[in-house]
Amino acid sequence: MRGVQARIIEHGSGGSMRHTTVLILCAALIAVALTPARAQEKREVEITAQGILARVDRILEYPRGLIKGRLKHITPDGRSTVIDLEGCITRDDYLFKFSSRDRGEQLNVLYNMRGEDVWVYNNHSLKLYHKTGIDKYDTLLSTNFFYIDLSNADMQSNFTATIEETTTYKSNEAYVLKLKPIFKGGEYGYLTMFVSKDKFIPLRIDYHDKDNAIFKFMNIVRVKEKDDVIIPVRYDMMNIRQGTVTILSFHEFDDKMEFSKDIFRPEKMGE
Repeated sequence: MRGVQARIIEHGSGGSMRHTTVLILCAALIAVALTPARAQEKREVEITAQGILARVDRILEYPRGLIKGRLKHITPDGRSTVIDLEGCITRDDYLFKFSSRDRGEQLNVLYNMRGEDVWVYNNHSLKLYHKTGIDKYDTLLSTNFFYIDLSNADMQSNFTATIEETTTYKSNEAYVLKLKPIFKGGEYGYLTMFVSKDKFIPLRIDYHDKDNAIFKFMNIVRVKEKDDVIIPVRYDMMNIRQGTVTILSFHEFDDKMEFSKDIFRPEKMGE
């Protein structure tokens, strides 16, 4: 009986081991099955975020032709500076000319390769500057805009986007995107963008410094819609640290204007 009992216990133990093995194998198979699903789910979220960013890029594109506008910079004590601007816009290049009543023609800013290459000609010093790297983050005529902010360089190519949450912003259902720069070395640690769910209009952009603190933000206050094309016509950029506001507005568009390719060459900017 003792031997029989021993064999029974041994048999029972083997059955338990096999049962345990089966459970482990099942758990492993479930884990393997879920892993691609989770990875796929993550990829879909990332693709969706980049897809939203692609739509934002299309809205932020400057309309081709001649555009006219104005920069108004307001200090905390209420004083303001007004700078007129004129933009010559093609698909890949755009040239902005800035002038004021007091100082005349001040600055020409040329963006080549869809905003990736930046050239600045100072009409007063008669000097040409090539803005590369950190220089793209220099302030434009002492306003709250950096040169890179007006470049309209493709965000989808320069940032990795993720959807952080959905929220309501100024009565608009919106996605909240976190944009991490692909290329390091700039002044922005990352951006937070609020994008409307219905038309993918960028409503607000928060600019975080290298320490991840917000130091300025921009609201797109007004857009113009024509033939299913959305064009932002007013941007309000506020510097939190300085308490200043810069309002960029566009008020005139001429899509029939055509330009000589020579005006988009840096060496021609001083002529």
